[in-house]
Amino acid sequence: MQRLTLRGLRVAAALGAVVVTAMVGVQLARADDAADRLAAHVGQTLDLVELGTGRRFVRPTLVGLVEKGGRTTALRLRPEGVRTTTTVSLAGIVKVVAGRETVFEASEGGSSWQSLRARRAGGTAAEQAAESAERMKAHGIEPWPRLSSAEHAAEVASLRQFVEKVRAVFPGLEVSETHEFLVASDIPAEQLAPYVANLDAMHDFLCDLYGIPRGEPVWKGKCLVVAFLRETDYRDFEARFMRTDSGNTHGMCHQRSDGRVVTACHRGPDPSAFAHMLVHETSHGFNHRWISPQRIPNWLNEGIAEWVGDRVVKGSGQVPLKERRALAVMQSQRTLGPRFFTADNIQSDQYGMASGLVRLLIGRDPGKFAAFVRGIKEGSEPEASLHDAFGGTFDDLVRAYGVAVGVPELSRGAD
Repeated sequence: MQRLTLRGLRVAAALGAVVVTAMVGVQLARADDAADRLAAHVGQTLDLVELGTGRRFVRPTLVGLVEKGGRTTALRLRPEGVRTTTTVSLAGIVKVVAGRETVFEASEGGSSWQSLRARRAGGTAAEQAAESAERMKAHGIEPWPRLSSAEHAAEVASLRQFVEKVRAVFPGLEVSETHEFLVASDIPAEQLAPYVANLDAMHDFLCDLYGIPRGEPVWKGKCLVVAFLRETDYRDFEARFMRTDSGNTHGMCHQRSDGRVVTACHRGPDPSAFAHMLVHETSHGFNHRWISPQRIPNWLNEGIAEWVGDRVVKGSGQVPLKERRALAVMQSQRTLGPRFFTADNIQSDQYGMASGLVRLLIGRDPGKFAAFVRGIKEGSEPEASLHDAFGGTFDDLVRAYGVAVGVPELSRGAD
């Protein structure tokens, strides 16, 4: 057994002090590097500031850095939608993301509890992602690739170039941006603002529904919205740039296989109906971009779009009207109609049924509903995913819905 003398202990303690001092020096150097990166974003909107307590500031403006003794000690933030600023100690921050890039992490010089929480949170997220990837692999599904900050930036630049080509044909279009959306429109700015705010609200609403932490990227770059005043311009845009016959639509969401999402529309005579339609159509793009390109059934996709539109656009009256019409049909025929669960496109009088079913499922358990949709996006058959999440079949769902709307003998109809 080796014995340490008093002199040996003193030497060991001195060496330990040197090591600790060196480690602190490395931490401070890393913190200084992070402060330099943060300084480049002063005056800009950050993606995310996550605290060790679990609190997240999503899309705050970095107003400035607070320094003490020549070192950055805190950030001055203006939270989204708030006029006043708040000061957040750098020692309490786990992560800062800007431009889809992590520009500060606790491991770059934070306290041990910061680093521990960051590792735990990262480990949990990584484990969940790995489990999801295994389920998709078993079903032969490829997830959307995780994009770098440079790839997100390149997509936004490509979208801007596309918009400039569109503006050469439609010079009245003005371009504006939010953190998640690139908007080109000839609708007057003061009229357009509430519609764009609804889009941001829809984005956060679906993040919350699906359990996506706000601030995590969903779109490839951003979602492009092209909104016209006149129907003729909308139809011309669809024909020229999207190579699509817009038919009798007021808006369309284009979801490309490479992940790009473009929503095009025209305002029409009813501002409330337009607001609902814009949220409805763009929510299809959100569902397209979640987890994988795997399509969800049309009834579910339309039901989610209707339900979200009703929740985000208050007082539009569109969904209650469609559900009343659907109820009349169900009372008459006692079924949901032909191929409700399997049709590529449900019929117009089935939209109210779709929103009613989605509302019923979410009302029972939002977490299970998110698991139901996730299962489909990971490759499970829709009815199997419903059973995994809620423990029932489509027939069970239809019976429960029939009882809820006063048509207890309701059946699913022919497939």
